[in-house]
Amino acid sequence: MTGANFLQLILVISILIAVGIPLFSKLPPRRLFAPLDPVEEEYKHLLVRKEEVLLAIKELEFDFKTDKISQPDFDALHHKLEGEAMGLLEKIEALEKQLKQKKKTAGAA
Repeated sequence: MTGANFLQLILVISILIAVGIPLFSKLPPRRLFAPLDPVEEEYKHLLVRKEEVLLAIKELEFDFKTDKISQPDFDALHHKLEGEAMGLLEKIEALEKQLKQKKKTAGAA
């Protein structure tokens, strides 16, 4: 290794150290994966499912208005989707109460 190459190597290493120290020294030690709260995950899943059901109801109503589906089929599917939506809303309300209670107890502690 020649003297010029050695100086280049020293220069590159010093630049990497000068740039790397401020970047990595200020990061707080943390875990890569935080534990998931099953109640919060179920709540998020139910919110997504609620949106899917509401979109399905809108599509069903559009199909009925454009005569792509018969009245008996529309009534049966609409009743089924409304029942599912109501069940989802009840579960969402219950989970919201649980999450609010958790936040209150975590804030008091």
